[in-house]
Amino acid sequence: MLNKFLLFFAGSILFSFPAWAEKVIFASYEDIPPKIYREKGVLKGTYVEVIREACKRLKIQPEFVTFPWARAVVMARTGKVDAIFPPFVTEERKEYLYFSEPVSETRNMVFALKKRKIKVQSLADLKGLTVGVNNQYSYGREFDSYKKNLRLDHSSTQEMLIQKLGRSDGVKRVDAVVASEEAFRFMSKSLGYGDIFEAVYVVSENPAYVAFSKARDPGHKELSERFGKTLQQMKKEGVIQRIFDHYMK
Repeated sequence: MLNKFLLFFAGSILFSFPAWAEKVIFASYEDIPPKIYREKGVLKGTYVEVIREACKRLKIQPEFVTFPWARAVVMARTGKVDAIFPPFVTEERKEYLYFSEPVSETRNMVFALKKRKIKVQSLADLKGLTVGVNNQYSYGREFDSYKKNLRLDHSSTQEMLIQKLGRSDGVKRVDAVVASEEAFRFMSKSLGYGDIFEAVYVVSENPAYVAFSKARDPGHKELSERFGKTLQQMKKEGVIQRIFDHYMK
């Protein structure tokens, strides 16, 4: 009798949780420190820690996978993964993603070498310059619409952008780059470039999200809402700010 009761109880617990309660696959681009990066083979970063804490509170198991950003977006759009981070909102993405509570505000900025003394007061001032950008990134509606007027140099990683801007062999690849402020500052410091760069223009300031695939599971709408409420509580408690402060020291 006891064994039958235990089996019934275990079965009740199993069926009281939706299928996604066991494991949720989060996809991202590997090279956007401090949000996500690998150190000695270990995946870490601000967003990784925030997601882990939120999943712990929701009693779900996160699994992280990394791809080139364009592929990560396709994986989310086609339902090959449960969620993607940290995309900005676009009208196209809203068609296939549920956007949860934003994790943070991300400033995209134009960076240049201090010694060049480049002045930028509007996007029009970038005309005539070679501007480095990251493939498949959205830098906000204004820049995305205007970039067809610019001479662009494309890179596939944040590290490539920084190395092109900071190269010391006298061969100029780019005059300026557009990048997420925290990611650019974190990685340029890690790569040993010191204080040779400066931010010369704010391109956009946008909330960055964890977004859930509509194609993966009909239950993701509810999961997105629960995940958002958990993030709101973590913000009230100061948990998210402490995570960010730890990585930006």
